[in-house]
Amino acid sequence: MNKNQVLRQRTLTGLIYGIVVTGLIFTGKWGLVLLATLVAAGAGHEYIRMVHPGNNALKAATLAVMGGIIVLLQFVGPGTSLFMWLLLFSAAMLVLGVANMYVSFINHSRLFMIVAVLYLALPLGLLISYIRQTEPYMPAIWMGMLATIWMSDSFAYLIGSRVGKTKLFERISPKKSWEGFIGAGILSLLFSGLAGKIWLGDTVSHHAVWFWVLLALITWLIGTMGDLVESSVKRTFGVKDSGSFLPGHGGFMDRFDSFIYSVPFVLILIICFSK
Repeated sequence: MNKNQVLRQRTLTGLIYGIVVTGLIFTGKWGLVLLATLVAAGAGHEYIRMVHPGNNALKAATLAVMGGIIVLLQFVGPGTSLFMWLLLFSAAMLVLGVANMYVSFINHSRLFMIVAVLYLALPLGLLISYIRQTEPYMPAIWMGMLATIWMSDSFAYLIGSRVGKTKLFERISPKKSWEGFIGAGILSLLFSGLAGKIWLGDTVSHHAVWFWVLLALITWLIGTMGDLVESSVKRTFGVKDSGSFLPGHGGFMDRFDSFIYSVPFVLILIICFSK
């Protein structure tokens, strides 16, 4: 395909993707539960296919273990201390994924099932548990979370492609620059703060502006780290895209890496502001 055809494909796929995701979130809590379940299953499938291509038995076993962990997490109430400890543990395990980019110590070929559980099943299972068992359901928070991720990605690309000179992490993502990264953070924080002040003042608590600024900070910093971690896994196995579910955009891991990484941190933020 030529550049115009690729652009049309990416635009059409992105539009459909945005409509479907937005529709699921605003349908109600079960829409978001369905979305998180699809992401877990799709990303799990893509990850095992990268690590052990063609081994359907390992793929089925890993997906079964992931499903079992997600089901077990539904018996942990969001108001319990265990739930908070699991969130903190999940966040810590994701930080280990970031550390692995600098000092490689995770052997994906051997530890694939543990990685699939800690990277996918645990954060997404906790998200599903929280959504199912907490009232009221606030779709604006989850839509806002995704919007800040998309906004940060867009700003980073637009700024980086024009003025970016200093590579952020050239070994893993040669196109990312410090200029794009910092510019995206500043603009995301400003827009999120304004949204909290003008439009989303009734979410979570009366400290809405601070909540949305901190949410943007998480999706910018942690979300970018999640993107880089996923890129490092793909580079390890010589893969350009994690999948082809979204033509022109890649697979589930490509589209939801920042979201998955941000989930436990955002849940901790919500719980803290809800008290």
